Amino acid sequence: MILAIKAIEAQQPAKLFAVLPSYCPTPDAFAIAPDGRLILSCPNFADNNQLGVLVRIAENGAITKFADVPVLEESGKAQPMGIAFDEHGVLYVCDNQSKGRLLSMTFDNDSLVKTEVVAYNFKSINGIRYHEGALYVTQTSLPKFNTKGVSSGVYRFNSSDRNIKMNNDATDANLIYSEETKNPDRQVGIDGLVFDQDGHLIIGNLGDARLTKLFLSKDGSVIKTELYAQLPLNSAPDGIHTDNDGNIYVAGFAQNQIFKIDQNKEVQLLAEYPDNNGANGELDQPADLIVYNGKLVISNFDLMVTKGMKNSTHSKPYTLSYIDLK
Repeated sequence: MILAIKAIEAQQPAKLFAVLPSYCPTPDAFAIAPDGRLILSCPNFADNNQLGVLVRIAENGAITKFADVPVLEESGKAQPMGIAFDEHGVLYVCDNQSKGRLLSMTFDNDSLVKTEVVAYNFKSINGIRYHEGALYVTQTSLPKFNTKGVSSGVYRFNSSDRNIKMNNDATDANLIYSEETKNPDRQVGIDGLVFDQDGHLIIGNLGDARLTKLFLSKDGSVIKTELYAQLPLNSAPDGIHTDNDGNIYVAGFAQNQIFKIDQNKEVQLLAEYPDNNGANGELDQPADLIVYNGKLVISNFDLMVTKGMKNSTHSKPYTLSYIDLK
């Protein structure tokens, strides 16, 4: 069922949460460590001279470097996007490049002591969630699928897996779900994902602006799918997060929007902004979002300048926004 978006009289204004340092020109994904600290990935696609980095964000928005991501030897790069912690504080990182990796990074008192490769040879690894000992990751494009449109998929790995090579086709044993993007004007596939309160996995197709609920068996295989919500086709849903009340929040990457979907599947537009530079906290191509201490904190990617995107240029300041949820 396709649901109409609820009209609201006054949108909740986004405000400036933090100005990022010069070594983080392209902010992307959030994760909360077991000790409650907020971590942000910066793949830094906007500057080829900048290596990917992870930063720590204090409650007041102060930024410090958390860790550099070890580079891939063949490319000399690391481009961290989706990140997720397990209950032991191990951080799993989606290194998005042409021979992308899923990394396991172990820390001791904030010092990186070990990096291991869970899987490698991804073509478009992007989002990640950790759930009950397993890692669920998305690939926005699977180039070896024989479909008219772009195919994309969701993969499942045990957190203990190591050095699994991806073929990026239907022979990948860890591929648990795939779909084809129908929208000819935006051939991009599955991007964001989040687990709901009942342990179901909700995924977003960026090109088709569709959220789908995956019902999983105990071994992580998909036993049923269900349309969760249909957003405006031009919205390009990216990051997805949930709160303790079961509401789902979605970053509308293309149109500078934030959506809220309640437990009744009613879709509400929380905020929308014209093209801007984000200096005052306006949404500036929001990529990811997370509920943190009563705030919905949002990363402003501010990079893609293509047909259908409000964003017209990449520029300073590099920012995070927030919407107060209290």
